[in-house]
Amino acid sequence: MTFGKPEFFEEQLRRFSVPGRRSHVHVLLHSTNGNDADDREAVQCLEPFRLADRMWICRMPDYLRDIVYKACESPGEPYEAAHRQYGQLYTIALFMGPPEIGTVTSWDGYGHLSRVVTYSQLVHPTSIGFGSTAVLIFGPNGDFEQARPGPCRGYTEQAFTVPDTRNWLSQLECKTVKDLLDNADMEKLPDRVARAHWSIQHAAYQYFFEVRTLLVASGLDALVHVRTQGKRLSTGAQFTNRTVQLATDLGVSFTMDDAKAVWEHRSDIAHGRDPWAFLKDANGKMPQPPRLTKSDEVVRRYMVAEQILRAAILKCLTEANFAAKFASDDSVERAYPVTVQNSGKSQPGMKKP
Repeated sequence: MTFGKPEFFEEQLRRFSVPGRRSHVHVLLHSTNGNDADDREAVQCLEPFRLADRMWICRMPDYLRDIVYKACESPGEPYEAAHRQYGQLYTIALFMGPPEIGTVTSWDGYGHLSRVVTYSQLVHPTSIGFGSTAVLIFGPNGDFEQARPGPCRGYTEQAFTVPDTRNWLSQLECKTVKDLLDNADMEKLPDRVARAHWSIQHAAYQYFFEVRTLLVASGLDALVHVRTQGKRLSTGAQFTNRTVQLATDLGVSFTMDDAKAVWEHRSDIAHGRDPWAFLKDANGKMPQPPRLTKSDEVVRRYMVAEQILRAAILKCLTEANFAAKFASDDSVERAYPVTVQNSGKSQPGMKKP
Protein backbone atom coordinates (compact mmCIF):
# COMPACT_ATOMS: atom_id res chain seq x y z
CA MET A 1 0.00 0.00 0.00
CA THR A 2 1.10 3.56 -0.66
CA PHE A 3 1.72 5.93 2.27
CA GLY A 4 2.21 3.25 4.88
CA LYS A 5 -0.01 1.18 7.12
CA PRO A 6 -3.23 2.35 8.82
CA GLU A 7 -1.65 1.81 12.24
CA PHE A 8 0.37 4.99 11.68
CA PHE A 9 -2.81 7.08 11.84
CA GLU A 10 -3.64 5.65 15.27
CA GLU A 11 -0.07 6.23 16.45
CA GLN A 12 -0.27 9.92 15.51
CA LEU A 13 -3.68 10.20 17.15
CA ARG A 14 -2.15 8.97 20.43
CA ARG A 15 0.91 11.18 19.97
CA PHE A 16 -1.12 14.39 19.79
CA SER A 17 -3.75 13.42 22.36
CA VAL A 18 -3.91 14.46 26.00
CA PRO A 19 -5.23 11.97 28.56
CA GLY A 20 -8.74 12.83 29.71
CA ARG A 21 -9.46 15.23 26.82
CA ARG A 22 -11.11 14.89 23.43
CA SER A 23 -8.94 15.10 20.30
CA HIS A 24 -9.72 16.36 16.80
CA VAL A 25 -8.30 15.12 13.50
CA HIS A 26 -9.16 16.92 10.25
CA VAL A 27 -9.10 14.55 7.28
CA LEU A 28 -9.43 14.75 3.52
CA LEU A 29 -9.80 11.32 1.93
CA HIS A 30 -8.68 10.67 -1.65
CA SER A 31 -10.82 7.80 -2.88
CA THR A 32 -10.32 5.26 -5.63
CA ASN A 33 -12.53 5.79 -8.65
CA GLY A 34 -11.38 3.31 -11.29
CA ASN A 35 -9.58 5.98 -13.33
CA ASP A 36 -5.90 5.27 -12.87
CA ALA A 37 -2.93 4.26 -14.97
CA ASP A 38 0.56 2.92 -14.45
CA ASP A 39 3.38 5.42 -14.59
CA ARG A 40 6.83 3.87 -14.60
CA GLU A 41 8.51 7.25 -14.16
CA ALA A 42 6.65 7.97 -10.91
CA VAL A 43 8.00 6.45 -7.69
CA GLN A 44 5.31 5.56 -5.18
CA CYS A 45 5.59 6.83 -1.63
CA LEU A 46 5.41 3.66 0.47
CA GLU A 47 5.65 5.34 3.87
CA PRO A 48 3.58 8.12 5.49
CA PHE A 49 4.75 11.49 4.19
CA ARG A 50 5.17 14.41 6.59
CA LEU A 51 3.89 17.69 5.15
CA ALA A 52 4.14 19.70 8.37
CA ASP A 53 4.50 19.15 12.11
CA ARG A 54 0.97 17.73 12.56
CA MET A 55 0.01 17.08 8.94
CA TRP A 56 0.69 13.87 7.03
CA ILE A 57 -0.29 12.02 3.89
CA CYS A 58 -1.09 8.58 5.25
CA ARG A 59 -3.81 5.93 5.43
CA MET A 60 -6.77 5.74 7.79
CA PRO A 61 -7.98 2.45 9.25
CA ASP A 62 -10.80 1.01 7.17
CA TYR A 63 -13.42 1.62 9.84
CA LEU A 64 -12.58 5.35 9.89
CA ARG A 65 -12.55 5.48 6.09
CA ASP A 66 -16.09 4.09 6.07
CA ILE A 67 -17.15 6.53 8.79
CA VAL A 68 -15.98 9.47 6.66
CA TYR A 69 -17.86 8.16 3.64
CA LYS A 70 -20.99 7.64 5.73
CA ALA A 71 -20.76 11.14 7.23
CA CYS A 72 -20.43 12.75 3.80
CA GLU A 73 -23.02 10.76 1.86
CA SER A 74 -26.78 11.06 2.01
CA PRO A 75 -28.05 8.03 3.97
CA GLY A 76 -31.49 7.95 2.39
CA GLU A 77 -34.79 7.52 4.22
CA PRO A 78 -35.25 4.93 5.52
CA TYR A 79 -31.53 4.38 5.85
CA GLU A 80 -29.99 1.62 3.77
CA ALA A 81 -26.43 0.42 4.16
CA ALA A 82 -24.24 1.37 1.20
CA HIS A 83 -22.22 -1.25 -0.66
CA ARG A 84 -19.29 0.79 -1.95
CA GLN A 85 -17.03 -0.28 -4.76
CA TYR A 86 -14.38 2.29 -4.04
CA GLY A 87 -11.81 2.59 -1.31
CA GLN A 88 -8.98 4.79 -0.09
CA LEU A 89 -5.97 5.85 -2.13
CA TYR A 90 -4.65 7.93 0.76
CA THR A 91 -5.70 10.55 3.29
CA ILE A 92 -4.37 13.99 4.14
CA ALA A 93 -4.66 14.21 7.93
CA LEU A 94 -4.15 17.15 10.28
CA PHE A 95 -3.83 16.00 13.90
CA MET A 96 -5.09 19.01 15.84
CA GLY A 97 -5.20 17.34 19.25
CA PRO A 98 -7.45 18.78 21.98
CA PRO A 99 -9.01 22.11 20.93
CA GLU A 100 -7.86 25.05 23.02
CA ILE A 101 -9.85 28.17 23.85
CA GLY A 102 -9.98 30.36 20.74
CA THR A 103 -9.08 27.51 18.38
CA VAL A 104 -11.02 27.40 15.13
CA THR A 105 -12.62 23.95 15.17
CA SER A 106 -14.48 23.96 11.85
CA TRP A 107 -13.01 21.70 9.18
CA ASP A 108 -9.69 23.11 7.94
CA GLY A 109 -10.40 26.39 9.66
CA TYR A 110 -6.81 27.55 9.03
CA GLY A 111 -6.72 26.47 5.37
CA HIS A 112 -3.79 24.04 5.65
CA LEU A 113 -5.50 21.09 3.94
CA SER A 114 -6.94 23.32 1.22
CA ARG A 115 -3.46 24.63 0.41
CA VAL A 116 -2.21 21.05 0.06
CA VAL A 117 -4.94 20.33 -2.50
CA THR A 118 -4.26 23.59 -4.35
CA TYR A 119 -0.55 22.93 -4.64
CA SER A 120 -1.01 19.25 -5.45
CA GLN A 121 -3.24 20.08 -8.41
CA LEU A 122 -0.51 22.34 -9.78
CA VAL A 123 2.16 19.68 -9.30
CA HIS A 124 0.12 16.77 -10.68
CA PRO A 125 -3.62 16.73 -11.43
CA THR A 126 -5.65 14.06 -9.63
CA SER A 127 -9.34 13.58 -8.88
CA ILE A 128 -8.90 14.65 -5.25
CA GLY A 129 -11.59 17.06 -4.12
CA PHE A 130 -13.47 18.01 -0.98
CA GLY A 131 -16.23 15.41 -1.21
CA SER A 132 -14.84 13.20 1.57
CA THR A 133 -13.82 15.59 4.33
CA ALA A 134 -14.53 15.48 8.05
CA VAL A 135 -13.44 16.42 11.53
CA LEU A 136 -13.02 13.17 13.45
CA ILE A 137 -13.53 13.53 17.21
CA PHE A 138 -12.07 10.99 19.62
CA GLY A 139 -13.03 10.67 23.29
CA PRO A 140 -10.84 10.96 26.40
CA ASN A 141 -9.92 7.28 26.06
CA GLY A 142 -9.05 7.57 22.38
CA ASP A 143 -12.27 5.94 21.16
CA PHE A 144 -14.03 7.37 18.12
CA GLU A 145 -17.05 9.53 19.05
CA GLN A 146 -18.17 11.70 16.14
CA ALA A 147 -17.54 12.71 12.52
CA ARG A 148 -18.49 16.23 11.47
CA PRO A 149 -18.62 16.47 7.66
CA GLY A 150 -16.59 19.15 5.95
CA PRO A 151 -17.48 20.98 2.68
CA CYS A 152 -18.43 17.70 1.02
CA ARG A 153 -20.94 19.12 -1.44
CA GLY A 154 -20.61 21.73 -4.14
CA TYR A 155 -18.42 22.63 -7.08
CA THR A 156 -15.20 21.28 -5.58
CA GLU A 157 -16.63 17.93 -4.50
CA GLN A 158 -14.53 16.07 -7.06
CA ALA A 159 -11.85 16.99 -9.57
CA PHE A 160 -11.69 15.34 -12.98
CA THR A 161 -8.82 14.00 -15.03
CA VAL A 162 -8.45 12.73 -18.58
CA PRO A 163 -9.12 8.97 -18.61
CA ASP A 164 -6.19 6.60 -18.07
CA THR A 165 -3.94 9.04 -16.26
CA ARG A 166 -2.16 8.52 -12.94
CA ASN A 167 -4.44 9.47 -10.05
CA TRP A 168 -1.97 9.71 -7.15
CA LEU A 169 1.00 11.79 -6.04
CA SER A 170 4.49 10.38 -6.46
CA GLN A 171 7.23 10.64 -3.87
CA LEU A 172 8.89 13.54 -5.71
CA GLU A 173 5.57 15.35 -6.10
CA CYS A 174 4.91 15.05 -2.36
CA LYS A 175 8.29 16.68 -1.72
CA THR A 176 7.41 19.47 -4.13
CA VAL A 177 4.08 20.08 -2.37
CA LYS A 178 5.87 20.23 0.98
CA ASP A 179 8.39 22.72 -0.40
CA LEU A 180 5.54 24.90 -1.69
CA LEU A 181 3.83 24.77 1.72
CA ASP A 182 7.06 25.87 3.37
CA ASN A 183 8.12 28.58 0.94
CA ALA A 184 5.47 29.65 -1.58
CA ASP A 185 3.12 32.61 -1.11
CA MET A 186 0.09 32.89 -3.38
CA GLU A 187 -0.45 36.47 -2.20
CA LYS A 188 2.77 37.59 -3.90
CA LEU A 189 1.82 36.40 -7.38
CA PRO A 190 1.45 39.14 -10.02
CA ASP A 191 -2.19 39.91 -10.76
CA ARG A 192 -2.23 38.22 -14.16
CA VAL A 193 -0.66 35.07 -12.70
CA ALA A 194 -3.26 35.03 -9.91
CA ARG A 195 -6.00 35.22 -12.54
CA ALA A 196 -4.34 32.43 -14.51
CA HIS A 197 -4.27 30.34 -11.33
CA TRP A 198 -7.99 30.96 -10.82
CA SER A 199 -8.59 29.52 -14.31
CA ILE A 200 -6.56 26.35 -13.76
CA GLN A 201 -8.19 25.75 -10.38
CA HIS A 202 -11.68 25.96 -11.86
CA ALA A 203 -10.64 23.78 -14.79
CA ALA A 204 -9.64 20.99 -12.38
CA TYR A 205 -13.21 20.67 -11.07
CA GLN A 206 -14.91 20.98 -14.46
CA TYR A 207 -16.22 17.74 -15.97
CA PHE A 208 -16.90 19.02 -19.49
CA PHE A 209 -13.85 19.01 -21.73
CA GLU A 210 -14.99 22.01 -23.77
CA VAL A 211 -15.29 24.19 -20.66
CA ARG A 212 -11.88 23.01 -19.45
CA THR A 213 -10.43 24.09 -22.80
CA LEU A 214 -11.95 27.54 -22.39
CA LEU A 215 -10.58 27.90 -18.87
CA VAL A 216 -7.06 26.71 -19.70
CA ALA A 217 -6.90 28.92 -22.79
CA SER A 218 -8.15 31.85 -20.67
CA GLY A 219 -5.44 31.12 -18.10
CA LEU A 220 -2.70 31.18 -20.73
CA ASP A 221 -4.28 34.27 -22.26
CA ALA A 222 -4.13 35.97 -18.86
CA LEU A 223 -0.37 35.36 -18.80
CA VAL A 224 0.57 36.43 -22.32
CA HIS A 225 -2.01 38.96 -23.55
CA VAL A 226 -1.12 42.67 -23.49
CA ARG A 227 -2.83 45.83 -24.69
CA THR A 228 -1.41 46.49 -28.15
CA GLN A 229 -1.97 50.27 -28.19
CA GLY A 230 -2.93 50.45 -31.83
CA LYS A 231 -0.57 47.75 -33.12
CA ARG A 232 -2.03 45.26 -35.58
CA LEU A 233 -1.69 42.25 -33.31
CA SER A 234 -4.75 40.11 -32.60
CA THR A 235 -5.47 38.24 -29.39
CA GLY A 236 -5.04 34.95 -31.25
CA ALA A 237 -1.64 35.99 -32.60
CA GLN A 238 -0.49 36.94 -29.12
CA PHE A 239 -1.72 33.63 -27.72
CA THR A 240 -0.08 31.43 -30.34
CA ASN A 241 3.24 33.25 -30.51
CA ARG A 242 3.76 33.92 -26.84
CA THR A 243 2.48 30.53 -25.62
CA VAL A 244 5.07 28.81 -27.81
CA GLN A 245 7.79 31.05 -26.38
CA LEU A 246 6.56 30.42 -22.85
CA ALA A 247 6.59 26.66 -23.47
CA THR A 248 10.19 26.89 -24.70
CA ASP A 249 11.06 28.87 -21.57
CA LEU A 250 9.62 26.03 -19.46
CA GLY A 251 11.18 23.20 -21.47
CA VAL A 252 7.82 21.95 -22.77
CA SER A 253 7.46 20.82 -26.38
CA PHE A 254 4.67 22.88 -27.98
CA THR A 255 4.72 23.90 -31.63
CA MET A 256 3.07 26.79 -33.41
CA ASP A 257 0.65 24.30 -34.97
CA ASP A 258 -0.22 23.04 -31.47
CA ALA A 259 -0.87 26.57 -30.23
CA LYS A 260 -3.00 27.45 -33.26
CA ALA A 261 -5.05 24.26 -32.87
CA VAL A 262 -5.73 24.95 -29.18
CA TRP A 263 -6.74 28.53 -29.97
CA GLU A 264 -9.02 27.45 -32.82
CA HIS A 265 -10.65 24.80 -30.62
CA ARG A 266 -11.17 27.41 -27.93
CA SER A 267 -12.61 29.85 -30.52
CA ASP A 268 -15.05 27.26 -31.88
CA ILE A 269 -16.39 26.71 -28.36
CA ALA A 270 -16.50 30.41 -27.44
CA HIS A 271 -18.26 31.39 -30.67
CA GLY A 272 -20.88 28.67 -30.66
CA ARG A 273 -19.42 26.46 -33.39
CA ASP A 274 -19.31 22.68 -33.06
CA PRO A 275 -15.76 21.86 -31.90
CA TRP A 276 -16.22 18.22 -32.90
CA ALA A 277 -17.49 18.81 -36.44
CA PHE A 278 -14.42 17.10 -37.88
CA LEU A 279 -15.60 13.80 -36.35
CA LYS A 280 -18.87 13.74 -38.30
CA ASP A 281 -19.37 11.55 -41.36
CA ALA A 282 -20.39 12.68 -44.85
CA ASN A 283 -24.04 12.85 -43.77
CA GLY A 284 -23.22 15.18 -40.91
CA LYS A 285 -23.80 12.56 -38.24
CA MET A 286 -21.53 11.62 -35.37
CA PRO A 287 -20.64 7.92 -35.75
CA GLN A 288 -20.63 7.56 -31.99
CA PRO A 289 -20.36 9.86 -28.97
CA PRO A 290 -16.74 11.12 -28.94
CA ARG A 291 -14.73 9.49 -26.18
CA LEU A 292 -11.79 11.51 -24.98
CA THR A 293 -8.52 9.58 -25.02
CA LYS A 294 -4.94 10.68 -24.54
CA SER A 295 -4.10 9.56 -28.08
CA ASP A 296 -6.55 12.04 -29.62
CA GLU A 297 -4.69 15.09 -30.98
CA VAL A 298 -7.23 17.52 -29.52
CA VAL A 299 -6.81 15.97 -26.07
CA ARG A 300 -3.02 15.70 -26.36
CA ARG A 301 -2.70 19.37 -27.24
CA TYR A 302 -5.05 20.36 -24.45
CA MET A 303 -3.01 18.37 -21.92
CA VAL A 304 0.20 20.08 -23.04
CA ALA A 305 -1.48 23.48 -22.82
CA GLU A 306 -2.59 22.66 -19.28
CA GLN A 307 0.94 21.50 -18.46
CA ILE A 308 2.34 24.83 -19.67
CA LEU A 309 -0.13 26.77 -17.54
CA ARG A 310 0.54 24.71 -14.40
CA ALA A 311 4.31 24.82 -14.91
CA ALA A 312 4.27 28.59 -15.41
CA ILE A 313 2.32 29.20 -12.20
CA LEU A 314 4.57 26.81 -10.26
CA LYS A 315 7.69 28.58 -11.52
CA CYS A 316 6.19 31.94 -10.58
CA LEU A 317 5.69 30.60 -7.04
CA THR A 318 9.29 29.45 -6.72
CA GLU A 319 11.30 31.96 -8.81
CA ALA A 320 10.75 35.68 -8.28
CA ASN A 321 12.69 36.60 -11.44
CA PHE A 322 10.39 34.44 -13.55
CA ALA A 323 7.27 35.86 -11.88
CA ALA A 324 8.54 39.36 -12.68
CA LYS A 325 8.10 38.62 -16.39
CA PHE A 326 4.35 38.84 -15.82
CA ALA A 327 4.31 41.97 -13.68
CA SER A 328 3.00 44.24 -16.46
CA ASP A 329 2.24 44.49 -20.17
CA ASP A 330 5.72 45.90 -20.77
CA SER A 331 7.45 43.04 -18.92
CA VAL A 332 5.47 40.44 -20.91
CA GLU A 333 6.39 42.14 -24.19
CA ARG A 334 10.07 42.25 -23.22
CA ALA A 335 10.08 38.58 -22.19
CA TYR A 336 8.06 37.27 -25.14
CA PRO A 337 8.26 39.76 -28.03
CA VAL A 338 6.00 39.45 -31.05
CA THR A 339 6.68 41.54 -34.15
CA VAL A 340 3.92 42.72 -36.43
CA GLN A 341 4.87 42.19 -40.07
CA ASN A 342 3.62 44.22 -43.02
CA SER A 343 1.53 41.26 -44.12
CA GLY A 344 -0.33 41.39 -40.87
CA LYS A 345 1.23 38.11 -39.74
CA SER A 346 3.41 37.87 -36.68
CA GLN A 347 6.53 35.94 -35.80
CA PRO A 348 7.77 35.05 -32.32
CA GLY A 349 10.99 36.33 -30.84
CA MET A 350 11.81 38.87 -33.61
CA LYS A 351 12.69 42.50 -33.17
CA LYS A 352 11.31 45.28 -35.29
CA PRO A 353 13.47 46.18 -38.28
